[in-house]
Amino acid sequence: MSRDSYVIDSLAFAREGRHKTGQMPVSGFERLSRLVCAPSGDVVFAVTGVRSDQGESFLDVEASCELAVRCERCLEVMSLPVEVSGRLLLVPPGMPLPDDDLEEEEFDPIHADSALALLPLVEEEILLGMPFAPRHEQCNAPLPLGGAVKKSPFAVLESLKTGKGSEN
Repeated sequence: MSRDSYVIDSLAFAREGRHKTGQMPVSGFERLSRLVCAPSGDVVFAVTGVRSDQGESFLDVEASCELAVRCERCLEVMSLPVEVSGRLLLVPPGMPLPDDDLEEEEFDPIHADSALALLPLVEEEILLGMPFAPRHEQCNAPLPLGGAVKKSPFAVLESLKTGKGSEN
């Protein structure tokens, strides 16, 4: 599908309770593809319009993908499964966005648009759902150049503490 097919009239979409699903290569998301080691695989996503009993309009965004990222501890490439879901409150054009200190942390407000592009919303949810510093569950930090393990500068203090140091 083309990128144009993922542009909606957001308020009508939510009011009518429509649902749109899709699949896009990771390489099709500019910011996301710059953060990964290899922009391979696909992002699978779904966007659903919701109208609350109070008349508020929402977009529910769900996405999942498998990303090749660098482990921040061992610096090796690792596979990172990402599954995210978020709710966006559609604020009508011309209305101010609610304060940042909303009591509700269940949704984020955005301005409604008659030509709202869904792919940037999906990308934003994935970026927000990624860990700041991805790491393997079990891995070791890389060794210094040459593979030698440096002796801790505090080892001398440890030997003094335990009484195993040389006595003067």
